Amino acid sequence: MIKGYINIVNKASKGLENIAAIIFFLTAMLIIVNVISRRAFNTPVTGTVDLVLFFTTAVIALSIGYCAVRDGHIAISIFIEKFPKRVQKVIDVIIGSISALFLFLVAWHMVVYAIAMRSSGEVSLTIKWSHFPFVMLLATGFGMLALVVVGKILSLFIKEGEQ
Repeated sequence: MIKGYINIVNKASKGLENIAAIIFFLTAMLIIVNVISRRAFNTPVTGTVDLVLFFTTAVIALSIGYCAVRDGHIAISIFIEKFPKRVQKVIDVIIGSISALFLFLVAWHMVVYAIAMRSSGEVSLTIKWSHFPFVMLLATGFGMLALVVVGKILSLFIKEGEQ
């Protein structure tokens, strides 16, 4: 059951990361087209700054969970490594639980904030796109990261040979 949960979360985070990779590519293409358009025709693509900001937000939000799956986030374990394995597991569970709770709270507050932004009708200055969907993407990213952290905690309870 634990392995099934971890497998589902890992696949979901990889799927979001793949979407982020496509958005990253499109962002690069937008920047290239903008530079060429500005140099060749003296006509930049309208709203490039807004679009790059929105797309970068989406890329970070959608890829942060998979980064955790791959253990790509910074971890300082120099002090913890000096403890016995059992104590290390207890510390990992405590830190992971606090992190997961914090990330779930951040995700929840981002949803509340996104709903408030939608109600207020807040939009970008140049292209008038709503901020709401991108704040919801941030909430999704933090939620996925929280689910990955929960998976990391649960994986501590799988016996060494079963992983």
